[in-house]
Amino acid sequence: MKAMRNLRVLAVSCCLIASMTSASTSDLTPDEEAHGLPMWLLYVATQTAANDSAVEPRITASPAAFIAGEVLYFDAAASNGGDGATYGWSLIRPDGSQAELSGQNGIGVSLEPDRAGTYTLILTMIGVNGVQAEERLTFDIELPEPEPLPSYEPTAPPLPFISDETDAIRLLYQSTFGPRVADVEDLMEVGVDSWFTNQLSIDPVGYVETWASIAEEFNDLDGFDGANGVELNHETFMVHALYSQDQLRHRMTYALSQLLVISTKFDFSHHDQLTLGYADVLYNNAFGNYRDLLRQVTLHPAMGMFLAMLGNEKADPSKNIRPDENYAREIMQLFTIGLKELNQDGTARLDSEGEIIQTYRPVDIQNYAAALTGWYFANLEPYRFGDSFHSVPWHLRLPQMTAYEDYHQKTPKKLLRNYYVQADASAEESLETVLDSLFYHPNLAPFVSLHLIKSFVTSNPSPEYVGRVAAVFNSNENGERGNLGSVIQAILFDHEARLSIDEQPPNYGRAKDPLTRFLNYWRFFKLQGYDPERREEVRRSPQSQQFLNAPSVFNFFSPDHVPNAAFSELSLVAPELQIITPETLVNMSSHFAYTSSLEELELCCSESPEEQKLTWIYYDLGVLPSIQETSGTHATIDFLDTYLMQGRLSEASRNALFEFYDPQFQNALASGNRESFLGTFRGLIYQLVSSPEYAIQR
Repeated sequence: MKAMRNLRVLAVSCCLIASMTSASTSDLTPDEEAHGLPMWLLYVATQTAANDSAVEPRITASPAAFIAGEVLYFDAAASNGGDGATYGWSLIRPDGSQAELSGQNGIGVSLEPDRAGTYTLILTMIGVNGVQAEERLTFDIELPEPEPLPSYEPTAPPLPFISDETDAIRLLYQSTFGPRVADVEDLMEVGVDSWFTNQLSIDPVGYVETWASIAEEFNDLDGFDGANGVELNHETFMVHALYSQDQLRHRMTYALSQLLVISTKFDFSHHDQLTLGYADVLYNNAFGNYRDLLRQVTLHPAMGMFLAMLGNEKADPSKNIRPDENYAREIMQLFTIGLKELNQDGTARLDSEGEIIQTYRPVDIQNYAAALTGWYFANLEPYRFGDSFHSVPWHLRLPQMTAYEDYHQKTPKKLLRNYYVQADASAEESLETVLDSLFYHPNLAPFVSLHLIKSFVTSNPSPEYVGRVAAVFNSNENGERGNLGSVIQAILFDHEARLSIDEQPPNYGRAKDPLTRFLNYWRFFKLQGYDPERREEVRRSPQSQQFLNAPSVFNFFSPDHVPNAAFSELSLVAPELQIITPETLVNMSSHFAYTSSLEELELCCSESPEEQKLTWIYYDLGVLPSIQETSGTHATIDFLDTYLMQGRLSEASRNALFEFYDPQFQNALASGNRESFLGTFRGLIYQLVSSPEYAIQR
């Protein structure tokens, strides 16, 4: 109404001014004559001019900084326009921005810029007199600076060293799938430094390549319609674990497969080239950089299928679609930083009230999930995005996933530690920011280091041990972060890893998981199948554990498993004991109890049907018969104790074994009963490999 009255006043004034301009100046007073207007009309004109000049819009900004993702506040409180003035706000955004103003019709307005670039805020103001004026504020927005890592000094891992032959045997149990006599002799001859350098540099032979070498003999038809459903994931692994020279690389692959987990319990359509291609990612990056490994794991179609990143698409509320959070959650919880913030020695960080600090919140999972949308099998028409993988040709399931931008969510995402994905960022750009936010997180070094120490050396490392390995992860001698070759060197040759049996604390070591224990036995005694074409030795496995066959993404066992109250009271964990059950022990015993040497089998069972012989497994006793014949039972027990338990067999056990088995050896030798003589080794070996000393790696 005020505006209407003002307009009417202006209209009347204009009419009067027009009439007065035609009047004679002789009717004017001296003052009026000086202005050319009557005094009363001069007052109206002066007031109108005053009101016109009072419409002065002014924008006051009060942001802490002009940073994307931060809410900026602006107001027009300093403007001149009268009590009845109205305010309107508008925004010119950089290309790709989706930022919107909040409170466009009030005296104040807020804005959350969502990408870097130049923004222009426009204030349009209409004064009480109806006069309109405009003010513009142009400002540049920068992306937020991620929180920097602490400064880590370059740290060289310890030089390779061992103290004696017993330590050499211990090292081979820690770093391979089990030593053989010849392996120990070779290590002692060439020296540990040359041995370690050689292990890092052996030309790799991957899992898919090895699968191809055995597929025909196992009748595995894979990779095309009509494939027969045979799976050779475990058999391929067994070939490597038993026979490959680059044992350390395969042992590292095994450890990584229990951190960056996929499982063949998922429906991969029995596609071995797909799952073993994933194993090759772990194998080829075993001594490389963890960020490179993490990127290749993220984009591998097997991982994409297993944790639902493959075909994960942007939010569409109209279709009730939101990004799948599975991979976003697990890449944080299981693959990189864990659930709680860590000190560099692996202990939990606490807040001022003594509570554990969580690493992320549900909203963080949502933002990571959105950032990881838009990836699918490569080389497909975009309209096929998200189709059932069964409809995609076999050969197109193998290449690294590729980005489909139409399905990538272009909204801004706030990630951990002030990492930011700006609006309209591509899927590739979003992925790189996701990886950076996790790779440059302080938790990464202690989290990964702790997993690897538990996998190779001991389940309950001291905080100092974890801290020393994490320091190498953070920055090796060349200043590189995440170099796994340096990390494994730091793990194996830390002085805590090389403690002698007498120096080790009572809680030192780790329970061998069933597959590792199985392989230790298989390798030392060189088990093999009777029929070389059937390869029976690589078909066998403990019932509870096969390669790439964990029950879920949480692996076969939890790294924090506490088996009973006694462990809890001592604040100890024993991860592998989660799957070492009475049933597991009975199954394992069956592999140990019914194995014979080839000579014994031929003496006892040469007339057996050929079909039965196909399933025979036999071991190689090596020098044991000679030791027994020339040096006696004590020497035989000493030899087995040295290689199987590194001299940890108790005196009581040693005496009990001697008392039981020495008469059997003596009687067999005296009677010339070769079959009985060889069978006595079977009983002795069975008892030793079933002992607690053999079940625990120290």
